[in-house]
Amino acid sequence: MKNNKNIKKQVVGNEMKFSSGKITKFNIVFINIQLFLTFFTLGLFIWYIIDANMIYIFQFFLGVMLLVMSYNNHIIYCRRKATILYAVVGISLLILDLIMYIIEV
Repeated sequence: MKNNKNIKKQVVGNEMKFSSGKITKFNIVFINIQLFLTFFTLGLFIWYIIDANMIYIFQFFLGVMLLVMSYNNHIIYCRRKATILYAVVGISLLILDLIMYIIEV
């Protein structure tokens, strides 16, 4: 079992503060959104394997999921390098999706 002595927990009002970042009710909503988007994007990926025309929807939701992951990494987990990586890849996917859609239409 992993030793978690480095994480200190304080409960103040409605906030739970860890040494890595703040956990509020608002941030719990974003964690739930990330969980929903992860499963939804996985389902879209399976659908994309079956039907290649789903690339636009799959790529859009993958980009949005990466942006939400970037937010969660920045606010909750405080991992700066992962935040930048997720944000850059998410924005790149959304721009690529927009370009692919414009070229297709």
